[in-house]
Amino acid sequence: MKKKNKDNNKKIIILVVVVLVLIVAVAIAGTTYARYISQASGTGTAQVATWAVQLNDTNISQEATFDITGDNITWDESEYIADGYIAPSRSGEFKLNLDTTGTKVAVKYTISIDDTALDSYEQISITEVNGSPAVDGTYSAVIPLSQIDTPIEIPVKITWENSEANNTSDTTIGSTVDSLSIPVTVTVEQYLGN
Repeated sequence: MKKKNKDNNKKIIILVVVVLVLIVAVAIAGTTYARYISQASGTGTAQVATWAVQLNDTNISQEATFDITGDNITWDESEYIADGYIAPSRSGEFKLNLDTTGTKVAVKYTISIDDTALDSYEQISITEVNGSPAVDGTYSAVIPLSQIDTPIEIPVKITWENSEANNTSDTTIGSTVDSLSIPVTVTVEQYLGN
């Protein structure tokens, strides 16, 4: 029986040692892996492209109105018509100064001229926008990204055609109208290649 107790004690000791070895191995393994775990966090940032648009020194980045008066129109020279006035056979030009300096996207602009304001005066019309014939009162162009920091001038030409057939109408306009109002709308938008 002594031998059986010895064998049982031996088995218990061996079992205890094996259990202790397993516990120590698991503890070492758990702390060993923890030493190699890393974690980092951060914040990503993206710069927002600036949208800065001015028309005739008025910030139109949101929405604005602007006025072009007779003082802003350069009239063709005439020794027969007083400076600053339109009359038959005279043309003049006003400039839309579009400044997109600082903008970080390509820009498309559209100029819409409501020439229905001139319907009663058929001999007076917008004849050119930026050197091109005015077509249906609308002109569009694109400012590519490579030229975005260069302000541009967009000339708009107004002409009073002189014709013998219009003499009566010319006289009526000259004796009853003090000034002509021509609504101009300039729309500026990001150009996306379409």
